[in-house]
This record gives sequence, structure tokens and C-alpha cells, in this order.
Amino acid sequence: MRTTLFLPVLALAAATVVSPAFAAEKAQSFVDKAAVGGTFEVESSQLAIRMSKDPDVKKFADMMISDHGKANADLEALAKKQGLKVPGKLDSKHAALMKQLEKAGSNFDAPYIKAQLEGHQETMKMFQDYADKGDNDALQNFAVKTLPTLRMHLETIEGMSNKVGATK
Repeated sequence: MRTTLFLPVLALAAATVVSPAFAAEKAQSFVDKAAVGGTFEVESSQLAIRMSKDPDVKKFADMMISDHGKANADLEALAKKQGLKVPGKLDSKHAALMKQLEKAGSNFDAPYIKAQLEGHQETMKMFQDYADKGDNDALQNFAVKTLPTLRMHLETIEGMSNKVGATK
């Protein structure tokens, strides 16, 4: 009888101890993905400013540098306050995308816009999921605050994708 009562209490205590660690891990994962994605947006857009011949693509790239630069700075400050680390470089997936864009030459616009389209679709889903189910109030508020800008970016990219031949 004592064992029967003890096990549920032990399970509840273990869940209470494990839960904050799991929550911090989930918050760190969000920071990692958001920071890498934001860094890619800025770096690929800086490349677009140099490589694109299309004034609309350059204007869009300038907006990406400004908006994602600000969001990246906000995320970094917020993450540090929360005791979370911000990655200092691109992950292998985004580094490979940058190499592809660097090699695109005069055909730069279509792969750049396609990368922006796919990246913003993934980012919108990630931010919406974290806004809905995030485990860190400050990061959840950041996700909610950032979503309207991401939506606007996605709508802009969708409009540009046919123009530059970047449809999926």
C-alpha cells in the first residue's frame, strides 16, 4: 500500500524537477533556430544588395537587413536576460545556402527569393508555434510581437516570386 502511494508522488516530484530543464531546452531551441534564421536573412540580403540587378529585390533586401537586424538584436538581448546562448554563426544548412547564393552570379534573384520564401514559411510556422505554445513568457511575447512583420515579409516575397521566377 505504501509503495502504491509513493510512486505517484515520486512521479509528480520528478516531473516538477524535469519540467524546468525541458522548458529551458525548448526555449534554447527556439532561440537557436530564430537567431540562425535571422542571421541568414541579414547575410543573404547583404549579398543581394551586392549581387542583384533588380531594384525591387535590392529594396526588399534592404528591408530584410533592417527588420531582421533589429529583431536579431532584440532576440539577443532578450536571450541573454533569460540566461540563454545565441549562436554566433550559421548552421550547416544555412551556410550551404549562402554558398549556393554566392555562386549564383547573374542568376542570383530567383534562388535568393526562393530561399527567402522557404525560410519565411518555416520561420512563420516556428514563431506561430512558439507564440501559441511557448514555454518562456518573454520569448513567447517576442514571437507574438514579431509575427506581423514576418507575415508582411512573406506576403512581399510571394508577390516577388513569380516576377523573378522563384516559384516552388
